Amino acid sequence: MCRRSERLRALALLGAVCALAASARAEVPSPEVEARQVVQSTIDQVLHVLHDGSLSQQVKKDDVEQIAYQRFDFLLISRLVLAQNWSKFSPKQQADFVEVFKKHLSTTYRDTLDNFRDEKITVENARLEPKGDVTVMTLVHGASGDTKVDYRMRKLQDGWRGIDVIVEGVSLVQNFRSQTQEILSTESPDALIQRLRDKQIKDVAPKGQG
Repeated sequence: MCRRSERLRALALLGAVCALAASARAEVPSPEVEARQVVQSTIDQVLHVLHDGSLSQQVKKDDVEQIAYQRFDFLLISRLVLAQNWSKFSPKQQADFVEVFKKHLSTTYRDTLDNFRDEKITVENARLEPKGDVTVMTLVHGASGDTKVDYRMRKLQDGWRGIDVIVEGVSLVQNFRSQTQEILSTESPDALIQRLRDKQIKDVAPKGQG
């Protein structure tokens, strides 16, 4: 009788452990949910800054720039932009390109804030991509209409980070890749870096986006 009772208690314990494990698995959010939450949180942070009437325009730009630095992986974006040309850059040229490209993008993003007119941004959906990335789709609702802005997100060691922005179907990474490849076909890596410093490369950016 004791053995039977012990066996029943063991089975009950095993069942409880299995139930807890199943519950834990059920509570783990999907990649789409995780990436969408990160994008939503970022949008909320940006809009909070932009709607703060106590901040000057310069402070707003600085704060939004810092948020962008935290949410995007500029090293990975730079590597994606240069593609096969990345390995042709020396370590110093790679570091210089990442730094100037990061500054170039952040300056462009900061400049769009001058056109901000209390637009609203909504997260519409999220799609899991073949290699594990997630595309989070948003709409920027402006006076002249809606602008589709999609964010390509990738889960890295320090969490989800943006690796591309697609504005009305035009990819930032592909746009810059096309331009850099054309420049590098006739000019040196240093010349490309200088072009970025001189803002001689066209950007993809939604007008009025926060």
